Amino acid sequence: MMLRRILYDNLSYRREDTPCPLPPFFISPPEKREKLLRAARHEFARVPFDEASINRIIREAGIPRGSFYMYFQHREDLFHYVMGLYAQQLVGLFSHLLKEAQGDLFSAFQALFQTFLRLRGEADILEFQNILHCNAGMRQGALLGVMEPTRILESLSGQIDTQRLDLREGEELGDMLHILVSATGPFLCAALSREDTQSLERRFSAQMQILRRGMERPRA
Repeated sequence: MMLRRILYDNLSYRREDTPCPLPPFFISPPEKREKLLRAARHEFARVPFDEASINRIIREAGIPRGSFYMYFQHREDLFHYVMGLYAQQLVGLFSHLLKEAQGDLFSAFQALFQTFLRLRGEADILEFQNILHCNAGMRQGALLGVMEPTRILESLSGQIDTQRLDLREGEELGDMLHILVSATGPFLCAALSREDTQSLERRFSAQMQILRRGMERPRA
């Protein structure tokens, strides 16, 4: 449970901020909520979303079917909420790494990649990996959704050292985040599944260096 401990210790906003559950979910006993979410993660990590069964989820969680529909209107809502919790965890982790990097965005993204490599065998990471694997068509899109740039910007804008960045217009910070998230997402997916991590590290580091320095030579 190392990953979950690191992530939850560094959350930048509360789990309840993620939409979808109906109000009774948040006033139910915490252990009951966690049983349902654990069962949902197990199911979404076992089969593709279209094959996921509410019956199997509630059976594992030990709750009546009626209780499920008091908490979530649809299976899609539950899936969205589970992915939203991963988003919270990742943004919380990124916040911690950004502080350690003293606001350096590029160093923080590189540290995030290294963290994925280091924790790839952890149970929580494997569960997330299996959810992505079961839904192969959404792998990169899911990670981009989980690391949604607007969410990062809203939560962490005060921690980013903008003096390091060549910002020329008001919205460029959001655009830079979008580019960095788009560049990092596929490498995070690969970090969870690739055996040849050395070449992966070299490629990721090279791409970060290109983005850091820019791609066009200054004109004389």
